[in-house]
Amino acid sequence: MLNEVRVFIAEDEPFIALDLAAAVEEARGKVIGPAGSVREALAILERTQPHVGLLDVHLSDGEVTPIADLLINRGVPILFYCGHGLTPDLKVRHPHAGVFIKPQPPIVIVHEIAALMHR
Repeated sequence: MLNEVRVFIAEDEPFIALDLAAAVEEARGKVIGPAGSVREALAILERTQPHVGLLDVHLSDGEVTPIADLLINRGVPILFYCGHGLTPDLKVRHPHAGVFIKPQPPIVIVHEIAALMHR
């Protein structure tokens, strides 16, 4: 389904990150990360270019805004996967990003990634 699409995952909850990564791999996508912190995510993104970003709003060391901004500036579409919705700042900065509220079956997110790649 994903045919080698590179999916960057920023998620600080290990079990959620592993579930998302497994779903991407089962759909024949390539996982970049997962990164549990903003610092780790930015370091990973210095070395690689994903096709899509899957981002939790709150990571272990802060809000995901710098990661979202970096990806959007590179032309990489993003999806947020969060427990309480987007912050007002993120809603304004990224009004076209997809938003999934936890818990969500990982396959639903994989289907949305596939749809993004075919637009």
